[in-house]
Amino acid sequence: MFSSILVAIDGSEPSGRALIAACDIAKRYEAKLHLAHTPQIDTFSYAMGAGVVDIPPTAEEIMAAGTQVLADAAAVAESKGITPATKTLGAGDPAKHVIETAKANGVDLIVTGRRGLGSLSSLVLGSTSQRIAHDAPCAILTVK
Repeated sequence: MFSSILVAIDGSEPSGRALIAACDIAKRYEAKLHLAHTPQIDTFSYAMGAGVVDIPPTAEEIMAAGTQVLADAAAVAESKGITPATKTLGAGDPAKHVIETAKANGVDLIVTGRRGLGSLSSLVLGSTSQRIAHDAPCAILTVK
């Protein structure tokens, strides 16, 4: 039924549960498993005198953190007997990255967590999983 599965990873508990579900489905259907992660920038604020200074992470720090999230997810998949076919690190909008990755890999199922790390932005933009479900070129499974 499924031959190629993409799981969207953000390092949160819901995405971890989505990864476990995706591994189970991939194993049952002998499907390829693809991992996608788009690091989101968290700034650090320091109070200095009467003001606050925001210090964004460097591009290298963002890429290193994103690479580690993908490596951790790959280790979980491998512990379940699945070797990821691809690990894609994106930039910008996570939903757009997941959709583009799904299309590029001929994915027939996208698996996401229902609530991840983007709860503040979801108040303004809608959740990433909702946007993926709206634009997905294939079936989608959202794991609570």
